[in-house]
Amino acid sequence: MIVRNRVLACLDRASFRALAPHLHAIPLPRRAILQDHHHPVDRVYFIERGVASVYARTRSDGPVEVAIVGRFGLVGVSAILGVGRSPNRCQMQVAGEALAISTPRLRQAMDAIPRIRQHFLNYIHALMVQNTQVALCAARHHLDQRLCRWLLLASARLEDAVIPVTHEMLAKNLGVRRAGISVALLRLQNAGAVETGRGACVIRDRSLLERASCECYAIIEAEYRRLAQSGYHDHVLDTSRKVESSVIAVT
Repeated sequence: MIVRNRVLACLDRASFRALAPHLHAIPLPRRAILQDHHHPVDRVYFIERGVASVYARTRSDGPVEVAIVGRFGLVGVSAILGVGRSPNRCQMQVAGEALAISTPRLRQAMDAIPRIRQHFLNYIHALMVQNTQVALCAARHHLDQRLCRWLLLASARLEDAVIPVTHEMLAKNLGVRRAGISVALLRLQNAGAVETGRGACVIRDRSLLERASCECYAIIEAEYRRLAQSGYHDHVLDTSRKVESSVIAVT
């Protein structure tokens, strides 16, 4: 298979060859939990298809999304930073697939080849930009702008205009009431930017959606584009190898 994950695709060929024997394709059903609050991070997932949300929470507050992860990213930042546990939950929103590697194997490769570590740290910087812009967006921008930003980011990571998402899911991710999402989507639909249906939102006019979004979307995407300045490689992975046993919780 040709590797589709952009983080892996940006690795030079020698670095990818060091990781390839330890990467295993794993299906990711919707609602699969890839990491959980204060649990050990024993795997890192390079998402090939689908979209996952990273959630923060407190005991008195429900979960709120702080980042979207798809083909442009990975799940398991704590492992790369040498921290044993993650403070956040990461859960699949749109089913897909990932290339997974155990934390010990990944850390061995980073220790042996420093440029692999630096490449992953560059990705973490881009993720931090997303985190900070999402925080600013939640504090300062109108719900319609925040919703446009979310839809644009999700569409880019899926590389599809059809986003399998419900009003309830959007409300959870943006930390607002479901009724507010319904009203905002109706405004966007009346403007011709999107079309909503049962369990999906279709982007009809991306340029209109971009104009309706806040600057946060452009800032986030510019940082991810910067990561790809060196270009992509057509890395090939042998998927006929036996997959390591794994259990992914689904809620």
